[in-house]
Amino acid sequence: MKNLILTLLVLTFSCSPGENPGSAGESQPTAGKQEALVVWEHPYMLRMHQGATAPKNVSKILGLSTTPGEYEPAAFAMRSDSSAWATVNFVPDTTATALPEEWYQLHEVRSRFSFKKPNRLFEFSNPVQLEADQTRFFWLTIHPPDDAPAGVYKSRLLVETARDTQSLEVICRVLPFRLDPCPITGGVFMSSTDLPAKWYRDMKEHGLDAIQFFWNGAGIRVERRRKSGGKDALALDFSGLDKLMNKVCAAGLKGPVVLTLGNEFHLHFERRIAEKFGIPVETKQVSGWKLTAPEVSPALDSLFVEGLRQIRHYWESKAWPQELVMFIYDEPTKRLLKRHKHRYDLLKTVMPDYRVYGVVMNRRDWAESMADQCDIIVSDGDFPGCRDVAKKFGKDFWVYTFPLDGLMTSRYNMGCLPWKHQAQTAFFWMYNYWNYAPDGCAVYRHPDDPEKLVRSTAWEVIREGRDDLRYIATAERIIAQAPEEVQLKAAKRLTKAQKSPDQQRVREAAIEIILSLQQSGAELVVAEITTQEKL
Repeated sequence: MKNLILTLLVLTFSCSPGENPGSAGESQPTAGKQEALVVWEHPYMLRMHQGATAPKNVSKILGLSTTPGEYEPAAFAMRSDSSAWATVNFVPDTTATALPEEWYQLHEVRSRFSFKKPNRLFEFSNPVQLEADQTRFFWLTIHPPDDAPAGVYKSRLLVETARDTQSLEVICRVLPFRLDPCPITGGVFMSSTDLPAKWYRDMKEHGLDAIQFFWNGAGIRVERRRKSGGKDALALDFSGLDKLMNKVCAAGLKGPVVLTLGNEFHLHFERRIAEKFGIPVETKQVSGWKLTAPEVSPALDSLFVEGLRQIRHYWESKAWPQELVMFIYDEPTKRLLKRHKHRYDLLKTVMPDYRVYGVVMNRRDWAESMADQCDIIVSDGDFPGCRDVAKKFGKDFWVYTFPLDGLMTSRYNMGCLPWKHQAQTAFFWMYNYWNYAPDGCAVYRHPDDPEKLVRSTAWEVIREGRDDLRYIATAERIIAQAPEEVQLKAAKRLTKAQKSPDQQRVREAAIEIILSLQQSGAELVVAEITTQEKL
């Protein structure tokens, strides 16, 4: 495969340069000093920071492998020893196969307050102002269309200042196969769900189909209404839920949709009911934490069940295709296990065929303690132990993780990790909890346009993890269809790759297996290599 990249013909593509700076108030490069401009390929999963310097052996090639319809990233950096204005352009080379302009997008990677920890992708525009000895980072995304022909495409990326010019070669190999769908569902923990419809379409593009959110984000309002005869009754207003589900359905998200009624210290749904019906809500210490909740009582139980009955009736009346999964309390094992079991039993009286999501965190014994009060065991650690408990009690097994601190972790946790531990679904914390972690989310609102989505580098790498699963699924299908005499060897190779902590090696193993077993792909590769050898 490496020889194939080097032997195939090359073309380049271009984009229009931006306007030169010069408006009032803009600082200009320092005159009289010769700039030392350096531009280099920066592996996209490595940390970015303004103090980064070029490696000893600077790579001048951005190499990507992708399949038709897939998104594939690369990153590069630039640095100057004095201030300078730089332009970044893709310059045509008439001797090679062109990489079409519509296949690529270029973003600059910035941080919220400074360049110390850049992680947000902003649309690129020329020129770029370089400050002395401060590194700037850029994110290139290649997206061939679904019908893109297999082959190698090239371009030259040109970076120019007034006194210096540097370039990188962009090599994009489009593989001769399409990826299968991912069999492991991916999902996000959300804060607010009141987001523009295009944000949900972006989730789908990144390979995510499931969403989980607390009651406050569901758009369901608890009301107390006077009925005929003078008696007050519980009524739920679902207008906010309608808006959410219209966007979810329009984006093609398959679900499931997980509705969380509360967590281990704040019982959102029950508190709203209690507040409307004059039931006291108390705050007390439970296992070292403050728990704010109404006491369990027959009156509260009755209203709790009635609310669930209305949720079920409304969901089924709308005939939404996504499964609704109920999440009673997050992390109940800490202090609410007995109350959670009581609520689970009540829920099953009116929603017997609805699955209940049960967070057991990272302990096998906690998983066993919840086996009688959930239908899905959801773990963020001790994955083999919790998976074994799920199998023992006939439960589904999901995982949730906290991947956003590191790009390698982001990719692994939403890709190879659930595959390795045989989970049906993988969620991650956290999509848009901006108040809780202003710089630790997957996406952000644009500072000038709150409707506009700003992606993070971690969000883009999560998509790579989802694509890893698609490569694995494709390899597993091809292996199953292969002649019996080669199936075992190929399956062993994929299993061996599963043990590697390097997700890229797993993907490379899947690609090699697919190309070696897929007859049309193998013939294409052999034909191309033979042709080039003759030339």
